[in-house]
Amino acid sequence: MRWPRSLRARLLALFVAGMALSLGLVAVGVVALAEPFSAHLLRAAIEEQAEAVARHVRFDASGQPIGLDETEVARWPFVSLGEEVALRILNDQGEVVYAFDRDPRTMAPDGERFDPGRRAFALAHHDVAMHAATIPLWHGARRWYVQLAFSDRLVLQTRRSIGMPALWRGIVAVCASFLVIFPVALYFALDRAFQPLRTASQVARQITPRTPEVRLDADAQPTEVRPLVDGFNRALDRLQGGLRAQQTFLFNATQRLKTSLTLTRAHVELGPDDERNRRLLQEVDRMSRQVQQLLLLAEVSEPQNLRIESVDPRPTIQDLFAHMEPIAERYAVDLGLRINPGVRQWRTDRSALFSLLKNLLENAIQHSPAGGLVALLVHESGFSVSDEGPGVSAEHLPRIFERFWQGPEQRDEGAGLGLAICEEIARAHGWQLRARCLRRGLEVFAVMDAPDPADDLSGLHP
Repeated sequence: MRWPRSLRARLLALFVAGMALSLGLVAVGVVALAEPFSAHLLRAAIEEQAEAVARHVRFDASGQPIGLDETEVARWPFVSLGEEVALRILNDQGEVVYAFDRDPRTMAPDGERFDPGRRAFALAHHDVAMHAATIPLWHGARRWYVQLAFSDRLVLQTRRSIGMPALWRGIVAVCASFLVIFPVALYFALDRAFQPLRTASQVARQITPRTPEVRLDADAQPTEVRPLVDGFNRALDRLQGGLRAQQTFLFNATQRLKTSLTLTRAHVELGPDDERNRRLLQEVDRMSRQVQQLLLLAEVSEPQNLRIESVDPRPTIQDLFAHMEPIAERYAVDLGLRINPGVRQWRTDRSALFSLLKNLLENAIQHSPAGGLVALLVHESGFSVSDEGPGVSAEHLPRIFERFWQGPEQRDEGAGLGLAICEEIARAHGWQLRARCLRRGLEVFAVMDAPDPADDLSGLHP
């Protein structure tokens, strides 16, 4: 049999199997020990009944036993069932002084004499097999003996007609209750016991490179699981330290490069204005832009650097277009903007939104032909930027958001970081950034909390 993968299912299966095995052993034990155990119970029951009868023997003024207290012990079993039930009261000499059936003989095993030390025994009384018990009784200074006997056939008939069916029904009811109630109780107990693990799993699923400071609560876990949770938290500590070291190195390296490039530019500008220096200045500007993008990438990769709040995006978008118009004119590209009237508030960081849209527009402008249109469409649940350039082949489309990736049609101005920065910013906001090829050009769109509506771009004008 193959064990289930679930720990809860394994424990339930093990418990049910243990219960079934226990019930089987109990059943075997009942069958094997039924007869000797029944005989023992019969002797014990007769002794107990004899002691109860002895407590209610009545005596006359002279101290002689004259019967039973009928308010406590009913008379009719000894009269109506005279052949099945027998009662004797004996003196200390073993002589019968009282009997319901007025039989003067003492009760003793066949062929034996009365023995006051024999408490329980079997005998044949009037050719009827019986079990009897002898109980000593003190009254005043004298000792008496009470003998009580029940026929085996009466006991067996009572047991078969009433006792055993009731016993088996009780056993079946108890077993059924165990098999139903205990697994259900165990299921809910396990469900409650595993609740801290489910909570820890939910917290662990929320841990990303952007939330490395989140830790699992080890104190809330069972003792057996705490070492695993502690080890997981220590692994997160090491990862967080590595990420911090990486970000710190990137920030320090780019700052030093930025300083060096500024000094290099100053030295070149002090030189002659010839073709060589102009090419050097272009290269310095290109490297400065790459360093600036590295700084921006390091900044947006840390969510705590962003201040996300509810803002109206329209002023930021208008400022962006005013900033991008000179760049579009330099490339002889037209800019188009349409903002749906329903746009009101976005949860975003203003500067991060500006950088995201700026990189998208710069990328689209660089890949558009002269006279082409770069369009920005803004709606309630996202935005899209499209161009009329050569687009991206289907095989390269999944890679355009990779860092430092450049397609075969890439121009020299880019470093392969613009779209990677855009994706980092979108991810920090919980947005999805996607791209698709149009009939002419490429469209990059962001989805906030609803599917992209695939709005028609035909209404855009420069």
